[in-house]
Amino acid sequence: MAVTKKERDLLAAYAAVWPQPISRGTDASTLTLTLEIDGFPAFCVRLLDGVAPAITQALLVRLPFEGHLIHSAWSGSGVRALEPMDLPDVTGHENSTFFPVPGDLCYTVGHAEFTLFYGDASPSMASGRVRESVFGVIEDDLLPFQQACMLTRLSGLRAFILRFD
Repeated sequence: MAVTKKERDLLAAYAAVWPQPISRGTDASTLTLTLEIDGFPAFCVRLLDGVAPAITQALLVRLPFEGHLIHSAWSGSGVRALEPMDLPDVTGHENSTFFPVPGDLCYTVGHAEFTLFYGDASPSMASGRVRESVFGVIEDDLLPFQQACMLTRLSGLRAFILRFD
């Protein structure tokens, strides 16, 4: 397909005002993390360091990150860490979306929140919608991951650890 100069100019104007489409795999690296959620086998997380380099670099220095998952109050099918994921060098969004999908691991810039999405979601806080930066994806075993998150909603806190092996 040949794109005309006018179409290239239109695409450039579009890119200047609209968020860019996010990546969930085509730019995935060979780096993986392990996510353990209490009571479930470990999950493999593929990092998206090609499209979220600042977040993944800051996260790798911070690991292991452990704490407790709680269900998100306003966001739909998502759980988040009760403890802040402090990445002070990360000041801007990367690979961001208002529409996470099941298996997305996200960092909420400006709120120091680590959030995992397992179903239909619309990231929000009491103040309104929130943009999420997708830095990793659950590679396999999505159903057990979804069940771990659902049980967090039903039973409350669930311990977790995110680590680099």
